Amino acid sequence: MRSAILLLTALIYTTGMLAQDSKRNDPCHAKPDSAQNFFSFDQFDKELRSALTKQDPVAMSFLVTFPLRVNDAGGTISLDDAAALKTHFQEVFTPAVRKEILGDKTEKTGCNEEGLDYARGVIWVNASRRGYAIEVVNRDAVPPYKFGRDAPTINYVCQTQTHRVVVDTTADGVLRYRSWNKPRPVIEIPDLVISKGKDTFEGTQLCAIPIYTFKNGDTEYQVEGGTGCDPGVPNDATGRLSVTVGDKDATTSFCY
Repeated sequence: MRSAILLLTALIYTTGMLAQDSKRNDPCHAKPDSAQNFFSFDQFDKELRSALTKQDPVAMSFLVTFPLRVNDAGGTISLDDAAALKTHFQEVFTPAVRKEILGDKTEKTGCNEEGLDYARGVIWVNASRRGYAIEVVNRDAVPPYKFGRDAPTINYVCQTQTHRVVVDTTADGVLRYRSWNKPRPVIEIPDLVISKGKDTFEGTQLCAIPIYTFKNGDTEYQVEGGTGCDPGVPNDATGRLSVTVGDKDATTSFCY
């Protein structure tokens, strides 16, 4: 009888802990039943804290939803892409903002109709079928901080169902491709780095988009930094990633 009671107690405790873990990992209940590589809230929170501590705009570009809305007493601005986030990173994530976020332990994080808030609303986070991301930053002061001259220029960031990719230009003018296999975090060393890429433009006027091409042995990686005027792309897609191995047909994924 005593053994049965102990077993029942253990099962209740384990079930309760699993429920708590599930709520912690997905407090907004956003994970689809068939989701693959869904970035849980715990994963998001870990990468956010690392990106803020290292002041890393590349890592942060995968943790926000574009356009990112930034509010302060002077009004609202919108950052439309990763390049804008990199340029204005220190203006958006000021020392005061970083301190508030990093000081928030988030143990009792709960989701409401506006999403999840850090430090009484310094940032608001929402969830989609791909995971959690920052939608709004509420700042008070905007000191004129600037990055050093050696910081790479971000050309384009791409997130597919299986990879996170950034195309940037190093301080010496080299076009570079870096990718991380999901669910590996961007704060770690990339799974693939290719330098000496080529960039071109395709299309005309409003339909023109940048094309970034990189070769690694017999494999070619092509990143389209836009969707042009193609009516067949999903509404939330921002570009495409195509991978061609030898003479095989290209494998193409949409970027989000």
